[in-house]
Amino acid sequence: MLMLKKPTVQLSFVLKKFALFCVFLPSLFLNAYAVSPLNINSATAEQLSAVLSGVGDAKAKAIVAFRDQNGPFESIEELTKVKGIGNALLQRNKGFIAVIDTALTSHSETLEEAVP
Repeated sequence: MLMLKKPTVQLSFVLKKFALFCVFLPSLFLNAYAVSPLNINSATAEQLSAVLSGVGDAKAKAIVAFRDQNGPFESIEELTKVKGIGNALLQRNKGFIAVIDTALTSHSETLEEAVP
């Protein structure tokens, strides 16, 4: 006599496989849609408050004011010089920000426009 598995056992097995497929397959493609980090040397206060965790309007405006007074940031770690930005906040947001020299960026864009 041939014994078949209960349908509920087969169904739960299929559902588990489907759930794994739905969860892990999209994660393989996340890097293809990764967003580039926010340049803290050119970001507006609105952009900073929207992207950075734990940074509201007041801290974002303080970052922009600090940058305007002291010039562009040379490293991400310089953000800790801004009042209200500590190491914990910096570590939490490190993957979302970058320091890009705006003078180099604008110069390269000018070169790209000049070349036909």
